[in-house]
Amino acid sequence: MRYAPLALALLLAACENDRTMAALVAERAQLRREIAGLQDLRHVSDSGLVRHPDEIVLSVADSVMQAMLAASLPVTLVIPGRVTVTLTKAEVAFRGNVARVIVTGTARRTSFPLAAADLSVRGTIDEFEVDSTRSLHSRIRIDDAVLTEPTGVPNALGGLSLGILQRLVDRALPQIASALPEAILPVRFDHDLRLPGFGPEGALAVDPARAILTISASRVLAFQNRLTVVLKIERSPFMALDSTDSVKTDSARDDSIKTAKGAAR
Repeated sequence: MRYAPLALALLLAACENDRTMAALVAERAQLRREIAGLQDLRHVSDSGLVRHPDEIVLSVADSVMQAMLAASLPVTLVIPGRVTVTLTKAEVAFRGNVARVIVTGTARRTSFPLAAADLSVRGTIDEFEVDSTRSLHSRIRIDDAVLTEPTGVPNALGGLSLGILQRLVDRALPQIASALPEAILPVRFDHDLRLPGFGPEGALAVDPARAILTISASRVLAFQNRLTVVLKIERSPFMALDSTDSVKTDSARDDSIKTAKGAAR
């Protein structure tokens, strides 16, 4: 038992070293993303935002994205180690071509050693795609998760309990990431273009036709508190539209969707 304090001290030091290393890795990833984002902005200033006639631009304020994320919260999940994670609030900021997101909540361990702490999950909005629901959405990529202010445990075990809880949360980051709500832009796309046709009365008759539209996010920029998405739209040749095409349209729309990804660093 006389070695117990030394063992606890070594364990606390190991937990602190792991946390420091994880924070440095996360900070390095954020700095690399900022550098790449600023390089993209410089390229845009040189060549322009829209580079092709088949591109369109969508822009949305960070406050709108934050409100949409907040509407999907709270989220509660149980991760290995009998830890309940509850996420209750999201903060979004678009600056320097980085779409930053901080989701906050709590983490609570229900088995020994008991611990509860405030949780901040930090990351970015990334990988935009147009899906079969005809909406533009993206996932939140997590950089790290930080626990603070342990409560509910004796003071002598506070640091140790927090270290154990932090390790459990770090190991479950992929599970936490999959539980986070998607960032969905409030737009909707049609995946085909239809011409109604006219006639056959009169000197000229034109049959109804349609063309398949393929929509992809080619570039995503985040600056001045706005998220700007450049969409590339490709159109197939027009095809004659007959009475059976209305049944085939849904499957054709799904086939026309190109899951192209853009990144707001």
